[in-house]
Amino acid sequence: MSARKVTSIPQREIENTFPKLLIRNYKLWGDSLVALRKKEYGIWSEYTWKDCYENVRAIFRGLLALGMAAGERVAILGDSTPEWFWTELAVQSGRGTVIAINPAASPEKIKYIIDNSQPKLVIVQDQEQIDKLYEVYSELPFQRLIYLRGKGLRHYKRPELMSLRELINEGLIERAKVAESGHPAHFEQTLILGNGSDPAIILYLQDSTGQPEETIISHEFLISSAESVMALNPVGVRDEYVSLMNPGWFFEQALGFGTTLLTGQRLNFAESVETSQKDFREISPDTLIYPSHLWDRLAKTIQANLSASSRVKRMLLQRLLPLGYQMANHAINGKQLSPPQKVLYFIANLMGFRPLRDKHGLDHVRYAYSAGGNLSQEDVIFFRAIGVNLREIYASINKGIVTTPPEEAVMGQQFI
Repeated sequence: MSARKVTSIPQREIENTFPKLLIRNYKLWGDSLVALRKKEYGIWSEYTWKDCYENVRAIFRGLLALGMAAGERVAILGDSTPEWFWTELAVQSGRGTVIAINPAASPEKIKYIIDNSQPKLVIVQDQEQIDKLYEVYSELPFQRLIYLRGKGLRHYKRPELMSLRELINEGLIERAKVAESGHPAHFEQTLILGNGSDPAIILYLQDSTGQPEETIISHEFLISSAESVMALNPVGVRDEYVSLMNPGWFFEQALGFGTTLLTGQRLNFAESVETSQKDFREISPDTLIYPSHLWDRLAKTIQANLSASSRVKRMLLQRLLPLGYQMANHAINGKQLSPPQKVLYFIANLMGFRPLRDKHGLDHVRYAYSAGGNLSQEDVIFFRAIGVNLREIYASINKGIVTTPPEEAVMGQQFI
């Protein structure tokens, strides 16, 4: 990490959009602080805030060269990567709106979203997503299809196909032409026109009939949602966050991308699904957010690993867990442990719970969130017993991120 000196962030005043926060961070930290890390071929590649600024600016110019204008929409379909992050910011820098499409969506659902949202351009991750689009379209209803990864696409000879590198080259050519005409387009001059009320991203959520419904999220909604969580659980430039979920998920936008832009926390991207557990342990994040079903799966995995561990380890944890459950129940009910209980839990944590958390990359987690559905009380108590302070949060399109479960909330609100 090249962060020799970390400067405190000034009070946010006019940085009311994601791109404005990017500019602030670039001017504040430049090359002195790593913003993103991505593991590729077993090696972590690092990108400073200067790298992010330059990549976003290059993609922005390419989009302008293809004719993108303020108010237009660009769909992005792919896993969470630095390129997703940069492309989103490039679209928003031109006051465009990102349509977030889950990479796991079926071809039919993707077609529905594109037909309904009418994007000017679509950016996809790789061959798999391109094949999905061509499965449901004989002729694409948008102007360009830009891909981030070119593996397997050598023989795809379609005029609308373009790589991200080609897009950036288009931007360089257009920049040279504009400069010769005496009217240089300025990246920062364009994005400064953005407002917090501008649409930042469009999500498609299921309505009461199960049909995807368009939900428009503004910059100020994303930023204020992240700030409301940080007011209770502060995050700083020394913190690590792992982006493992669909980048179009609201919580990933607010607590992952948004919080990174607001605070400078480092945003990490695993190499693949297959290596994610190993990558996760290497990073050992400070903040973690999973959908409830993944927390349930992780609880079962940890318990299965305990059952398969050596006899000595298994007996040790079996003796220590009752104390952990006692501590968890006390905390949930607002009760304090007695001094002897605190000493015993300290020893239990040192001998058993901390090594257990470390094995699963949970040792440094200060803030653990479950979202996107109700988590069983059994799982909540289990994680708290082993020292992970897991909390449930929800997001309402009316009130932002809230802690009130949907069944206890005001009727008529839509939760995301």
